[in-house]
Amino acid sequence: MASRTETQALVSVALLLTCSSAHAQPLTFNKDIAPIVFARCAPCHRAGEIGPFSLLSYDDVKQRATLIADVTARGVMPPWKPAPGGEPFADARSLRADELKRLQDWIRQGAAEGDPRDLPPAPPALTSGGGWPLGTPDLIVQMDQEFTLAAGGADVFRTFVMPIPTTAARYVRAIEFRPGNARAVHHANIGVDRTRSSRRLDERDPEPGYAGGMARDAVYPPGYMLGWTPGQRPRPSPDGMAWRLERDSDLVAELHLQPTGKPEPVQASVGFYFTDRAPVRAPVGLRLGSETIDIAPGDGRYMVTDSYVVPVDVELLAIQPHAHNLAREMEADATLPDQSTRRLIRIADWDFRWQDVYRYERAVALPKGTTIRMRFSYDNSEGNPRNPSRPPTRVVWGQNTSDEMGDLWLQIVAREASDHALLNADVESKRAAEDLAAYTKLLTHDPGNPLRHDAVAMLYLQSGRAAEAAAALRESLALNPESAPAHYNLGLALSMQRQFEQAQVAFQEAVRLAPDHAEAYNNLGAMLHLFGRLEEAAGQYRRAAALRPDNAEAQNNLARVLVQQGRPTEAVDHFRRALALKDDFASAMSGLAWIRATSAAPLQDAAEAVRLAERADALTGHRDAAVLDALAAAYANAGSFDRATATASLALRAAESARLLNLAAEIRDRLALYRQGRAFQAPR
Repeated sequence: MASRTETQALVSVALLLTCSSAHAQPLTFNKDIAPIVFARCAPCHRAGEIGPFSLLSYDDVKQRATLIADVTARGVMPPWKPAPGGEPFADARSLRADELKRLQDWIRQGAAEGDPRDLPPAPPALTSGGGWPLGTPDLIVQMDQEFTLAAGGADVFRTFVMPIPTTAARYVRAIEFRPGNARAVHHANIGVDRTRSSRRLDERDPEPGYAGGMARDAVYPPGYMLGWTPGQRPRPSPDGMAWRLERDSDLVAELHLQPTGKPEPVQASVGFYFTDRAPVRAPVGLRLGSETIDIAPGDGRYMVTDSYVVPVDVELLAIQPHAHNLAREMEADATLPDQSTRRLIRIADWDFRWQDVYRYERAVALPKGTTIRMRFSYDNSEGNPRNPSRPPTRVVWGQNTSDEMGDLWLQIVAREASDHALLNADVESKRAAEDLAAYTKLLTHDPGNPLRHDAVAMLYLQSGRAAEAAAALRESLALNPESAPAHYNLGLALSMQRQFEQAQVAFQEAVRLAPDHAEAYNNLGAMLHLFGRLEEAAGQYRRAAALRPDNAEAQNNLARVLVQQGRPTEAVDHFRRALALKDDFASAMSGLAWIRATSAAPLQDAAEAVRLAERADALTGHRDAAVLDALAAAYANAGSFDRATATASLALRAAESARLLNLAAEIRDRLALYRQGRAFQAPR
């Protein structure tokens, strides 16, 4: 009889033989390989996608087995550029080591098909033209007609505008972009335009869309990076971080199109997924990089570096490097206050054809004081196989593919919602300072270019440096006196300096040169309004509203003139139009609340006055004197005189602090009424 030890040994040997026998079983497509192909290959290799052939069936894969073995062994496919070893990314397309071994072993064994009963069903999103990975969208928008890309020639950059049919503001938790023809679409940048300026550019071009990139008014939702690259999977925003889509907006898709040798129809579409949950946290888009790139021919080790110290505790959600053909390596890391380092991304062999937004599996916690650093290297020598110029030529920063860029975008969010404003202001300050330095440098090389002066002026305006902006705009107008935008921006700079009469002249020049400049009419109306020329101001506001029916500011300004003219019934209509266009417009809310609180029947409505004024007060942070004045009047009209008195006292302090002396005097008179238990009634 065998001993206990011998019995255990025999059992172990038996188990080992069993396991060895199991591993010796030949691999089959249906059982072992199809799940890998469906997950890693078929999202791009199927009908209508960028892959040049389909890999949805055994026959598809078998006939290309040798090619698949080669490109997977070399790491060429599936395309995934980040090097291993850093913070893990979600939806990584690269094959795991065990998947690669299984695939290679299967091909080496003869690529057997196996039992059909073992074949798992392909995901519906891969096999159905209507399949959407996130489910059926709540709304789908599509180019209204196909654009045909010519068979040959250079790459094409073209922008398409798709109206979004929404009757109210919505919160977007996810979008999915479909290129319509992935063979021809290299990548897409996606923005939202509320101004109709992109639509006007589209209307001027006889073909679908218009040539070039997105207009200035087409922007990403704040803190979001909307785009599409081949193989990129749609992902919902983190919980509580949906973004707000305003009603009557246009979706703007800038497409990089590559000729394929035959005419290609392109008709992109986008699916929207909405939520009723308003965001409780808002991300911030941080850009590191340089706009002063200048690479000499033959320079094989040109470097771009940048860094940023986070001012509050943040979480890093996603990262997107961007460069063109000369870039070779890029990396980013974070040095925490304890001097430990975390790699955020590293790409050792940059390829302009494979760019992506990389989202982390888990948010990367970066405490206050963490330094984020990026380093990109470029090769402008003949040794760079991706250098499009032979011999190499000088390459500078620019948006065209023949230029070069070096940006690293990071989506970060303050860990505490109360820190969002500080984080956003700090990031905007960095961006404005860098942009100003870049454009000032360009200006020294091109002082005779009025557009350079305009760009510098805009950056001065954004940072509140009105005097410097005005000086730059005068330089621009000396070179090009017929520029309506320069006159308009000069008017803005002068009005910021309270030089209202000169600002009026600048706005008048802007509308003379550009009779369809709605914003100039609106601001000209504001100057006339300040001078008490109410009828003329109303005329300018009406012109602005007629040219831009979506201009909520013009509607609000016209309503306020009508109030001063003693025409409250008409004013109500225009306040309502402003709120229909922008339902969080605090100024229009408080204006309508004022009419409801201080007018006689039938315009008076105490409940609506309080509701509107309280919301406007919350939106303005309880600091706006005019809004507080309207809220006090609403409380008084509702019979809440203690609250009216307290609120009017706050309004008085706010008006005095802002040196609004006339308003302060009016509030004192109303405060006296509230203390006597009397409501204020507007003169009839």
